[in-house]
Amino acid sequence: MKRLGISQKFILLIALAAAVFLASTLLISQVFLRRHALLAADELATTILDRTDKQINQFFGDLEMLARGLAATRPVQALDTEGMGDLFLANVLARQHYLRAMYLGTTDGRMLEWGQGEGFLNHQPVLPPGYDPRWRPWYQTALRQSGFAVSPPYCFASIAAIGITCVLPVRDDAGNLLGVLGMDILLDSMTTILEGLEIPKDGRAFVLDSTGQVVASQFRLAEDVARGLWPAGLKDGGPDPTVPRGWFSATLDGRHTYFVYRRTADLGWIIAVGMPYATILAPSSRLLRIVAGLDLALMLALLLAVAAISGRLIVQPLDYIVSVINRKEGGQRDARAIIRSADEFGFLGGELNKLFDTVDGHAADLESKVKQRSEELILLQQENTRFRIAEERKRIYRDMHDSIGAKLTNIFFSNGVARDMAKGEPAPLVGMLNSIETNCLAAVQSLKGLVLGMKEDDRIAADSAKFLSVGIRQRLRTGGIAFDCRITGRAELNACPEAIRSELEKVFEELVSNVLKHSSAARVRLRAKADPSSLSFSFADDGVGMTLPNPGDTVSGLNNIQYRIKHLGGSMRIDSRPGFGTSFRITIPLVDGSHEA
Repeated sequence: MKRLGISQKFILLIALAAAVFLASTLLISQVFLRRHALLAADELATTILDRTDKQINQFFGDLEMLARGLAATRPVQALDTEGMGDLFLANVLARQHYLRAMYLGTTDGRMLEWGQGEGFLNHQPVLPPGYDPRWRPWYQTALRQSGFAVSPPYCFASIAAIGITCVLPVRDDAGNLLGVLGMDILLDSMTTILEGLEIPKDGRAFVLDSTGQVVASQFRLAEDVARGLWPAGLKDGGPDPTVPRGWFSATLDGRHTYFVYRRTADLGWIIAVGMPYATILAPSSRLLRIVAGLDLALMLALLLAVAAISGRLIVQPLDYIVSVINRKEGGQRDARAIIRSADEFGFLGGELNKLFDTVDGHAADLESKVKQRSEELILLQQENTRFRIAEERKRIYRDMHDSIGAKLTNIFFSNGVARDMAKGEPAPLVGMLNSIETNCLAAVQSLKGLVLGMKEDDRIAADSAKFLSVGIRQRLRTGGIAFDCRITGRAELNACPEAIRSELEKVFEELVSNVLKHSSAARVRLRAKADPSSLSFSFADDGVGMTLPNPGDTVSGLNNIQYRIKHLGGSMRIDSRPGFGTSFRITIPLVDGSHEA
């Protein structure tokens, strides 16, 4: 697969950035446009609700005025059936597009009713046997309200239809209840209130009474109520009758619809105006598609412009510099870049020419240095072989020291405990224990002599600087530990008396052994400085550190190191904390004749 060049990568990154920006812009625009569309729909619905509220209040206000006027007439006050019939029927026929019947239910159980349409014969109702108006819902509503009221929807007695009744208690001049005046309105007739709304965006409305029953609807809510069903779209949601206004979402007539509702102050009814989300958001969706198309076209134009600019300003200069490098690699020694501008690529070409000049100038020197380095490498390999042999012998001596020495020390201390416990015992037993102690000490001294008395040809005595830099590095490498070494004054270090160098090598062997055994370090740092008057060393690791022993405590490794440093007339400072590594700072004064082997 062909690798992408700088120009392609640059254009690709610009395209990705533009795509992210475009997607973010469209997402934010969609959110704001949706919110704006819903706010506009909310304002429009609020205006319609105000108008509908006024129409409903005016409608029932007119009916209340009619009811109070009729209740005060002489035929009603006198319960004159003939005069009341002419009066009620005239008002029903005058309002027959919504008013079905008008009647008076008396306190003695008579039903004086006149109307028109189905359920009436010669304008008289066909009521079931035993009908008593005093137990009807409209009658009970009037008694509870003690004034003009509108009953919840219920099924009429003379026809199988749902409707509401406007009721008013009728009293004589003395305040005695004569009966309840009622005016029946079919729910189908109530939709006339909503016919003149002309709600835009394919909107429709419905009205609920204070109990949540459908009074009028441009949806199919009334059909559900007529079948004894609560509208499916409002089953789990719908308006909250406890708040004066609000909004909700519901699926009615198969469409997801946004509703804004208001509760009327006089009747406590809920008026809701709903508009499908699809029609509300359609203009913003069209606008968003147009904006997306324009943004996409602009992004493509931007990418074309970026491609042309990057090709002229980046790709061409780079191609030229690469061609110069290829000619140089092909053996053209005089290949050089021609500087045509003072920009970054011109500076790069100039630096490339300087590099070529430097390479040509040092070519011969490199050949001689390679030969010299090859010879040095051969010598180093020979020295490395000697180191490996010496290291193996040292390992054997160390193992003898660690295993046999530890066991002898354990015998020595165990014998001391036994000797203390044998006080007062027979002299032969005490003498035998003393003999064991003497022999044990002699064995320890012999082991020390064996370990410390290694032949000089097992060490790298000729060059102490190489011992520090190469020998320590080889030992640490076996433990996977990195080594950072810097030596200042190699000649002065190698010029030190053999006794000093021998003791220093033993000191650093002990330090490296401690690092390998106990430190768990990943890196060791050594700084050495030698001058005619003194030697100074800094040996530090990044391991687990340690708790420094109290004065007088026996720590064989540290005691051996301190003994050797003190024997050379020098000093040593140890800095360590658990978890922060350990560092040793050693100083050895150089005074002629002060150190002996």
